[in-house]
Amino acid sequence: MRRCEFCDSPVPADATICPVCKEEIAEETLERILPMLKRPDAPDVREMGVKDRLWGVIRRPASAYRDIGRRPDAAGPLLIIIANALVLCGFFLAISSKFTVTVTVNATSGQTADVSVLGSYLAPQIILSGIATLIPYMMLGMFYLIIGGAFAHLAFKITGGTGGKQKSVAIVGYSMLPVVLIRIAAIIVILTTLPTFDANLVSRYSELIDQIFMSPSWEIIDLMTVGAFFWTGFLLIFGIREAHSTSTMWAALVSLACMIVLIWTFWQVH
Repeated sequence: MRRCEFCDSPVPADATICPVCKEEIAEETLERILPMLKRPDAPDVREMGVKDRLWGVIRRPASAYRDIGRRPDAAGPLLIIIANALVLCGFFLAISSKFTVTVTVNATSGQTADVSVLGSYLAPQIILSGIATLIPYMMLGMFYLIIGGAFAHLAFKITGGTGGKQKSVAIVGYSMLPVVLIRIAAIIVILTTLPTFDANLVSRYSELIDQIFMSPSWEIIDLMTVGAFFWTGFLLIFGIREAHSTSTMWAALVSLACMIVLIWTFWQVH
C-alpha cells in the first residue's frame, strides 16, 4: 500500500494529491515506482480538416472557429470563393432560362414555338458566357476577401484582439459560407417564381432587365441576401471570440459594425 510522505495516510496508486492532508505527492516518485499507473496526459484536441470546418461552421461554430483560430488556413476560404463563383454562374443560367425566343419547329408548315434560350440555338453562346464569368467572379471574391479581412482585422485590433492577419482572413472567409448557401436557395426561387420574358426584340433587353430587378421574386432574393449577411454576422461573433481572445460582447459589437458596412455596401451597389 502506498502512503503519503507527509501524513502517512494510505493513498491510491495513481494519486498526485493526498486525499487526507491535501498535500501534493511528488510525481517523480510515482513515475519511478509505478510508471504503468501514472495518470495519462490529456489527449490533444482533434484537429479538423477543411470538410469538418465547413460543416462545423454551420453546425458547431464555436468549436469550428476555435480550431480555425489555432490553425488558420486558406483552403477553406478558397473553396468558398470557388463555390460562390459556381453558384453565381448557376444564377446567371437560371435567369437566362427565363428568356424565351421564337423558333421554327416545323419547317414545312412554318409552325413556331416559344422556347427558353437554353433550349434554342443560342444555348451554346449562353452557356459559354456563363462559364466565362467564373474567373471574374473568383477574382471579385478574392478582392472582397482581402478587403473584408483587412477591415475586420483592423476592427479586431482596435478592440484588443490578439490574432494575426491570417486568422482574420480565415475567419471572414469561412463566415461567408451562408451567403453561398442562400444564393443556392435563390436559384430555386428564380426557377420557381420568376416569370418568363420574351427576348425576341433586342431593343427590349434593358427593359427586360429592369422588369427582373423590379419583380417580387427579386425582392425576395434581396431579403434573403440580407438575411445571409446577418447569418454571417452571427458566425463572426464566434470567429472573433474564439480566434482573437475577446469577450462575447466585444465580438458582437465588432460583428455588428462589420455587418453595417457590408449591408450598406450591398444596398449601395444594388
